[in-house]
Amino acid sequence: MSMTTKKRVIEKLKGPLKELLAKELEAGNEIDTAESEWPRKRSNIWLKQRFHNDYKELYPSLKYRYLGDPRNWIEEYDDPENEEFIAVSASAKV
Repeated sequence: MSMTTKKRVIEKLKGPLKELLAKELEAGNEIDTAESEWPRKRSNIWLKQRFHNDYKELYPSLKYRYLGDPRNWIEEYDDPENEEFIAVSASAKV
């Protein structure tokens, strides 16, 4: 994936997931993949490491799920209102 594609997907973020991503990148996490259209229509980002913090109380509008799926992704924060999604890649470093 090109940096231009990643940048476009990241620039589409708005609301709580934009803040969550900034906090994760500041904590040393990295983006593995960024796409639009699946599973959400606007922005979808997969991180290389597990989330550094629990954001459920800070962002109550987001839906958190732990999947532990070694083929797809481990955990996610979903923003159905803004059609955005951030997950931890299945290959993430623990």
